[in-house]
Amino acid sequence: MTHTSMQRLALLLTASLVTLFVALALTSARASAAKIPFCGGQLISNVQTCFGAPRNFEWILGRGTKTGVCVGYNEVAAVACSSNGGELAYNTLWSYAVRTPRIVGISPNHSTVENAETF
Repeated sequence: MTHTSMQRLALLLTASLVTLFVALALTSARASAAKIPFCGGQLISNVQTCFGAPRNFEWILGRGTKTGVCVGYNEVAAVACSSNGGELAYNTLWSYAVRTPRIVGISPNHSTVENAETF
């Protein structure tokens, strides 16, 4: 083999490996974004927030039993809100990132977190 052929082969192998690593990285990021519940059964109100463990997610949703809720992440408390108990508050954040999910009630009355999930 000539020197030029060896260089082309090395370049082809390198490009193939880079493509493989990028594909694996994108696949593992999507696979880690399964539905993960947080704060189920916790009491919340407009002054009592429940935080979940930090995780990689794009969607967040939640529902309270007696009052409406707001779901958010990190320091953003109200990405989406529902107005009554039993109604779902949900929103997409349009990108996967590691965030700390949160749910808070919209009323001073206590409500129980019926479900809250990220995915």
